[in-house]
Amino acid sequence: MFKGFFFVVFLLCNGLVLTSQNITHKKQLKKQERTTQNDTTRTTEKFDIVTFEKNKINTEYNFVLDDGTKVRQVEGENDYSVYEYPAPPELFMTFKRFYKSNKNLEQHVIRFPNRFLKKRLEYDKEGKLVEAVDYDKPFKFSFEQLLELIKKEKDIIDLLGKNTTIGRESGENGTNWYVTYKKVSMRREVIKVDGITGEILERSHYSHLDN
Repeated sequence: MFKGFFFVVFLLCNGLVLTSQNITHKKQLKKQERTTQNDTTRTTEKFDIVTFEKNKINTEYNFVLDDGTKVRQVEGENDYSVYEYPAPPELFMTFKRFYKSNKNLEQHVIRFPNRFLKKRLEYDKEGKLVEAVDYDKPFKFSFEQLLELIKKEKDIIDLLGKNTTIGRESGENGTNWYVTYKKVSMRREVIKVDGITGEILERSHYSHLDN
C-alpha cells in the first residue's frame, strides 16, 4: 500500500516538474519570438561614408562586388542613394536611400529593374521601421510562376531586353500581371495574366515606334 502511495507521489512530482519545465520552455520560446519580431522593426544599417569619400568621382562611386553585383552610390542634396544590380541569374535589384544627416538607412526597396516593386521598407532617422509593404502578397500566382508561363510561349521573350516590360496591378481592376514585348517592328504585344489563377486573360497589341 505504501509503495503504491509513494509511486503515485513520485509520478505527480515528476509530472509537476515536467509541466514546470514545459511552461518555462514555452515562455523562453515566446520571449525569443518577441525579441525576433522586435528586431525586425529596427535597423542599424548605415551608409559607409568613409569608403565613399575616398573613392567617389564628383558625386558618384561605382564598383563591383566579388559575386558580380554592380553597385552605384550617389550623393544627393539631402541623402545618399545606393543601387545594387546582381549578376545573372538573379533578376531583382535593390535600392537603398540613407539620411545625409546621420547616414542611417531611410528606405530599402526590392524591385524588378525599372518596373514593379517587390518590397518596400521605410525607417525614421532613429532606425525604427515606420512602414513595410509586401507587394507580392496579393499575387497568388507568383513572379516565378509567371516566368514559367513565359517560357512556354511560342514567342521568344527577352526578360531584360529594352523592348520588354513586366508590370502588375492590384486594385479595382483586379490583380493582374502584364507582359509587354516586341514581336514585329512598330508594335508591342501584351499578355494579361490573372495574378490569382495564372490564367491568360487577354492578348493584345499596340503601335509603338522602334528606337
